[in-house]
Amino acid sequence: MKKEWIIAAATIIVTLLVALGLIRWMAPQLIGIPADLQLVKVNKKIPPFYEGIFRQEDYRSQAKLLNDPYTRVRARPLYQKSLTWGPHDILGFRNRFVPNVADIVVIGDSQTYGNNVFLEENWPSRLAWHLGEKKPVLYSMATGGWGAVQYMDIFEKALLFKPRVVVVAFYSGNDSLESFHLAYSVKRWAHLRPNLKLNASDMPPGKYPPPESEWWPVVFKDGVKTTFTPKHRLGSNMDHPAVKAGYAIMKETARQMSDSAGKSNVRVVFIIIPTKELVFAEKVRREGIDASSDYLALIGSEGKNYKDLASELKMLPNAVYVDLLTPMRQEALTVPLYPPTTDGHPVAAGYNFIARVVAPVVDGYIPVRPRGLLLLETSPKDHFPVLADDDGVWLFRSRKIIIANGWRTGNIPIVQPRDIATLPLRGVITTVDPQRFGPPSIE
Repeated sequence: MKKEWIIAAATIIVTLLVALGLIRWMAPQLIGIPADLQLVKVNKKIPPFYEGIFRQEDYRSQAKLLNDPYTRVRARPLYQKSLTWGPHDILGFRNRFVPNVADIVVIGDSQTYGNNVFLEENWPSRLAWHLGEKKPVLYSMATGGWGAVQYMDIFEKALLFKPRVVVVAFYSGNDSLESFHLAYSVKRWAHLRPNLKLNASDMPPGKYPPPESEWWPVVFKDGVKTTFTPKHRLGSNMDHPAVKAGYAIMKETARQMSDSAGKSNVRVVFIIIPTKELVFAEKVRREGIDASSDYLALIGSEGKNYKDLASELKMLPNAVYVDLLTPMRQEALTVPLYPPTTDGHPVAAGYNFIARVVAPVVDGYIPVRPRGLLLLETSPKDHFPVLADDDGVWLFRSRKIIIANGWRTGNIPIVQPRDIATLPLRGVITTVDPQRFGPPSIE
């Protein structure tokens, strides 16, 4: 009997020790271990954070684009400025820093990244410049090689920046096939497949870069030169099951982004950047240039796909559609928007024009930066009086100090933390100095 009691006691003790070990390992908060001393098991659900952000293989790579299991490609983080590439922030996007809060987030592919130009000349940077009086914080989440699936995926992450507006830029030059390929080759995106009879191998064949035999150089009467590659662009716009599926995916991702925007009280601005072939179509027609059969086929099919997608975007709730094709065609009659080479990305003038078209719409959703005496709402019950000016934000020590500096305390505007998040905190006002801390004088 004594031996049996000893065995039973030992079994209980071992069981308790194992249980405590498991709790300490899997749920340390239950036994009061501080968060900074807790260990988290490395697994697929909780990967090590810093090792993911500072992956040494990323920084040792010489490639500008890296492979990713979900987005297929992503840009190399912390890539330094190199002529018309970079700089990239720690997330691999083309920005000089990652903000905590952004008024505007822009999503797109290389047309939005800004191939051909410096960071300051791409259209997101020019958009921020055109809205300069309001000093909005704009963050670009565009990557070359992306399509509609990646736009939708990154859209959910973009909402973490608490933007007022998200601008999503589709590209009719290759988004259909980019979207088709990712949705039909990655299981994670299988729910986006509109035609279950298709598979990834059903993509139409094509050569990239397009061979010289497919180039069509054109010289216009005003001396503007460019080289079209209509056969290559036709691959993403032809009457083909994969192309149709790709455009269907573009529409579905737009609907999902619109729904997410509504739930987060965010406005989405959709644009479609056309191919340079479609932009120049009116100039080609007016000058009576004898176009190739591939060019005519592209203009017809892309024009139809463009119009059809635009019609869908116009009907989405929580969103607004901005037409680029009509104004860009008009601008291209007198201004060289594209390089003379086969490159389909705009030059600086082209990117700036896109920003000029989009700016008035985005401007309507960006409020004027709050100024003067404000009530900062940190919770439904907590409001703190602050003073906002061009230099930053000041806290008032007391209501007495507020009144002594000349302010009236009735009907003070209420602001949220994100409304002043980009302003530096300057300190606490404890003195009476109406000239510095009082309301502006009326002359």
